[in-house]
Amino acid sequence: MKPPKPESAKDDPAAAVGYLLRLLTRRDYTQAELKQRMTRRGLSQDVQQAALDRLGELDLLDDERIAHAHVRGKSHRKGRLALRQELRQRGVAPTLVDQALAPLDDAQQASAAQQVLEKSAWRFQGPDTRKNRGKAATFLARRGFTSDIVREVIETNFPWDSDDNPEGDHD
Repeated sequence: MKPPKPESAKDDPAAAVGYLLRLLTRRDYTQAELKQRMTRRGLSQDVQQAALDRLGELDLLDDERIAHAHVRGKSHRKGRLALRQELRQRGVAPTLVDQALAPLDDAQQASAAQQVLEKSAWRFQGPDTRKNRGKAATFLARRGFTSDIVREVIETNFPWDSDDNPEGDHD
């Protein structure tokens, strides 16, 4: 059984830095995520700021690097909208989010959406083109692709047959 930690450990910036270093060995955290973890631990604002300052001095905090790595790692399977939301949830500043998403142009997003759709093509193999188009569009939208990209990819992959009537006119 571990002896209880002295109450002063919560007031020790060195202990807070040690805690943050243990977290950072597992994965990258944004400053906001680390602050949230320290808050849950009950560390005072002064101790939190001292610990974050120390990590900054050691060049271990870089939200910009984290944002770019996050986008690079997931842009082949998620759209700009989803990536933006994920970065916001991680506490990345809006200007850094915009910088990280800047390389994702429409051509890259269309290619990524096409790959995502091809990988899950089995989901959209039914006989009804209208249903397949709807399912595929919903599938891509849930992955954060914009409506323009979704429309472009759907029109390319699910052309209307002569039996289908996209206008909704019934003879």
